[in-house]
Amino acid sequence: MLNPGTYALADRAITTAINEAQSPIVDLEGMTAVTIQARLAYGSGGTTAKVYVATSLDNGLTWVDVACLAFGPAGGVKVVNVSGLTPKGIPVVPTDGALADDTTVDGVLGDRLRARIVTMGTYSNSILSVRATIR
Repeated sequence: MLNPGTYALADRAITTAINEAQSPIVDLEGMTAVTIQARLAYGSGGTTAKVYVATSLDNGLTWVDVACLAFGPAGGVKVVNVSGLTPKGIPVVPTDGALADDTTVDGVLGDRLRARIVTMGTYSNSILSVRATIR
């Protein structure tokens, strides 16, 4: 693994409904696993907030969701682990912001990660933070 460590994938104040990909973390060649933590510091308003964490195998042309962490109208923290070493017996169809709530996809990790934040409703004093510990 070239660059193990903990990275910030997102620190985003939420005020309105958004569907926004954050800047990717690159140069993660050799990544075998990632532990992802998403934290919604909730103020008020809004209905749903989702974080999709995706990887790419083709320099960012195609993104593949590997985790979706979903929140309702309340604060909270969610943690998942994704392994690139779990064999996949069937092809993974690339999705970008379409993985089912609170699920992960093992077996696929490229050389970069990014977060996509999707929210519904109008929020006040809310921040969504996403961290990834790469190994």
